[in-house]
Amino acid sequence: MTPDQDAAEQRRVARNLARRAMFDLARATGARFITQPAFRGSHAAVPDVGPLDGLSASRRLELAARGHATDYIRAAREAGHTWQEIGTALGLVPGADAQQAGDTVAEAAFTYAAGSPDTEVSRLYGRSAVWHCGTCDQAISDRGLFAGPAEDERGHTESCPRLAADVAAWDAEWNDAEADWEAGQ
Repeated sequence: MTPDQDAAEQRRVARNLARRAMFDLARATGARFITQPAFRGSHAAVPDVGPLDGLSASRRLELAARGHATDYIRAAREAGHTWQEIGTALGLVPGADAQQAGDTVAEAAFTYAAGSPDTEVSRLYGRSAVWHCGTCDQAISDRGLFAGPAEDERGHTESCPRLAADVAAWDAEWNDAEADWEAGQ
């Protein structure tokens, strides 16, 4: 099976599982079930949830899944994964929608975690994703990918080895970019 076929199969399985969960939730909340054509013009009928009840149950599942994703994002940052790795795992594409604003996969992942930069709260107070550093045992208010880890990851102790390694990697990346720029001049 090719990677594209595997991804399509995973989407199909996820969609079927989500539909089953939506049916279970709708049933548990007393939703109205209907019978409708299997597809437009079909004579075969299939059971379904009434449109508004199905919409309501689907939205509750979407929000619950988003809550799980947020928990896993926090766990990934705590385990030392980068925003780039998180965005790749989420399958994010920069600028795909308002929930993924950013010029890179890493920025799209931060937006997914911290919310849109285009809200009044974001403009007034900034955005952050909170996680716990397993190295220095401190709560971190991660403000994204703007000024480097020393400024963006507030809360580390001054002697945190993880922060020191992240700062060194950031500095090396900037030095390489600067050298490439100067070589092109």
